Amino acid sequence: MNLASTFPLIARVSGFSRFVGRRLINDRCLETAGSLTFTTLLAVVPLFTIALTLISAFPMFGINVNRFRGFILNNLVPEASGKVIGVYMRQFADNADSLTTMGMVGLLATALLMMFTIEKTFNTIWRVKRPRKLLSRTLTYWATITLAPILIGLSLSVTSWLSQNAGLSGLNFPLLKISSWLLMFVTLSLLYLTLPNCFVPRSHALTSALIVSGGLELMKILFGLYIKQFTTYNLVYGTFASFPIFLIWLYLCWVLILGGAVLSATLSYWYGNGWRWDNHHGTRFEQAVRILAALAAAHQNGQLMHINQLRRKVELGVDVTQEILEQMTTKQWVESTRDGEWILACAAERISLLTVFELVVSPLNSDVDSGLESRLEAARSSLNLSLADYLAAAQPEINAASIATSGSSPI
Repeated sequence: MNLASTFPLIARVSGFSRFVGRRLINDRCLETAGSLTFTTLLAVVPLFTIALTLISAFPMFGINVNRFRGFILNNLVPEASGKVIGVYMRQFADNADSLTTMGMVGLLATALLMMFTIEKTFNTIWRVKRPRKLLSRTLTYWATITLAPILIGLSLSVTSWLSQNAGLSGLNFPLLKISSWLLMFVTLSLLYLTLPNCFVPRSHALTSALIVSGGLELMKILFGLYIKQFTTYNLVYGTFASFPIFLIWLYLCWVLILGGAVLSATLSYWYGNGWRWDNHHGTRFEQAVRILAALAAAHQNGQLMHINQLRRKVELGVDVTQEILEQMTTKQWVESTRDGEWILACAAERISLLTVFELVVSPLNSDVDSGLESRLEAARSSLNLSLADYLAAAQPEINAASIATSGSSPI
């Protein structure tokens, strides 16, 4: 029995899941999760100190340090490590007021270093070549670092107000659970939306954040059951067992978060089965020609194409579409606006298929005596055709292909 014909949706989800898994491995996310684990271990003290400073600067929240620490331990730290981590957090809180200016600058630099590593990883996942400018990066990092504790304070204040004034005192614990999940969902949504230096469809970021935040809650439950059932760590490490448990917890969290980033970056491939390009739908050269053809058609109609509209038209992912467009900007074939809209910047007669091939694939020449010179010259001659002439000759086939794929469901 053919699974694809009997259960087409299941077969499609299975194929797309394999595609996401390959991207997760090819982007070295498992190794990066290990690196971020140790970076987080170094940055947890600065982040907590900055969070305490910000929380104490907003008396409107009406919460104390103990309650803030309790929220962190109950929702962001595994139960088996809670006691040891709590002791250090209490020491951090006691010493936060005695920090000098240089000490605070050092802590902030450590926290920013972690943000730099996360942004670099996210840009790699989204295939972004150019990082943000220094001022933009600094503002983004600062907003991310300061917004999280403010959101925690706000969620604690709202939960406290509801439990005291809205007759929901018996639901204080469930409210805290819901608020912690909602906080995680909002934080992940902002990370997936704002940290990559490229356009990210809002629905993709929200979908990934929803899945990852639910996965983190489920992992918290399963991890707690695992620690209770297997006491090997306590037998081997004794009182030191909390630290390897905490490291494993951080690693699993980062694997899930980076997995969500890969999912957010690849959801655009779901439309039109774009994830099958590598196996069934031609080469990077064909992808580039289809992008140019779509921009040429829009140019004839006096229209601009947003990258989200363009990637739907050519049935590609946002990351590949962005990468090819960036390559074309070096030849001044295309230009973009600040709103992420693209336009053909030169006449189609001035772009040859040969130059497109040599830009996105490889130059068709050889300086060594390999015996391929005549064949390379034949390939160059067959591609020595302007984009305008190619589109004029291929227009009937393009229209037929567009009609055949017009029934695909967008995402």
